[in-house]
Amino acid sequence: MSNKPQTLRIFTLRQPGVAFELRAWRPPFNVYETETGLVLVVDLVGVEPANLHLHVAPRRIQVHGTRQLAAPPGLRRVQHMEIGAGRFELDVPLATPIDTERSDAHYNQGLLEISLPFAPQ
Repeated sequence: MSNKPQTLRIFTLRQPGVAFELRAWRPPFNVYETETGLVLVVDLVGVEPANLHLHVAPRRIQVHGTRQLAAPPGLRRVQHMEIGAGRFELDVPLATPIDTERSDAHYNQGLLEISLPFAPQ
């Protein structure tokens, strides 16, 4: 099987074609280390909290969900597209084990901030 991304092309008469990616996109993120743990910040502007799923394991954080973008009224064609839409996945391995019981997450103004305290020694 090819590693080339699959693309679905939709064509209609008298309108230009629009290509939509079928694979999941990956949101940008930052990982910060403090004296007590890690902080993971994920850029998820436009994602509804109900469409957001978070899985915390001692050495791995997984964030996945969907983001829906509405096309502007009267759309004729997409000339340039960088903002991911549809299904997204983020899988972040951690070098240091964290305490999953004390982990906490907040979603504010499109940023998901996950506090990940280090596991006790």
